Amino acid sequence: MRIEVLGCYGAEFLRFKSCGFLIDNSVMLDAGTIVSPLDLEAQRGIREIFITHSHLDHIKDIFFLANNLFEEKGSGVKIYGTKEILKGLKRHFINGVICPDFTSIPQKRSSVISFKAIKEGEFYPLPQGLSLRAENVNHNVEAVGYIISCDHGYVVYTGDTGPTGHIWKVCNKLSNLLAVFIECSFPNGLHEMAVLSGHLTPQTMAKELDKLKEKDYPVFVFHMKPQYLKTIEEEISALNDDRISILAQGEEIDL
Repeated sequence: MRIEVLGCYGAEFLRFKSCGFLIDNSVMLDAGTIVSPLDLEAQRGIREIFITHSHLDHIKDIFFLANNLFEEKGSGVKIYGTKEILKGLKRHFINGVICPDFTSIPQKRSSVISFKAIKEGEFYPLPQGLSLRAENVNHNVEAVGYIISCDHGYVVYTGDTGPTGHIWKVCNKLSNLLAVFIECSFPNGLHEMAVLSGHLTPQTMAKELDKLKEKDYPVFVFHMKPQYLKTIEEEISALNDDRISILAQGEEIDL
């Protein structure tokens, strides 16, 4: 499994892009960044997008991708999420007002975008040989993380979350954990802000990782607020946990 980091930050600045992770050239985890790092040929290869929640920094490039592909025959993209997440996406974003309703714009065989509501706790197989499973996390809107299954193990992607429990209990029942992608948005000094907004700091992130029984896996940190990046890096380094790496956009990770 190859994961390309198209964007991995909790805000957008000149050199920092919001979250979007491309798996094996065709499956997206979140859609904060898709089109700016990819040429049109690479965009054509994207077939599925799994959304963790409806905040704009995780969905905005759905519009730009659909806008680029709507004249491309047979380039329909399926958007996966829970019923409530997709309901919010349709009502407030892909609604014909803020964004064209690409679900009603036909191509040769289907619309540019289609929605697929998924249930938490069930693996959904994809043609690429992967399966993805949504699990509840604790954010300030309905949100899920994803467990990605391949032929040799599992990868966990939290999406946006504060201190949570359910997804770790599920992971503790799985064997062969390949990697954990975990958010860390604020420095320790902004603990109250992190709690109010449903995010983690280095201290609370470390406590989340302690909830996992298995420890022999790499940990990749994302969703850092760029204005606090240096402090977050220093505080994560102070944890003295060699498993932890802070992601940067443009990285490619083979698992």
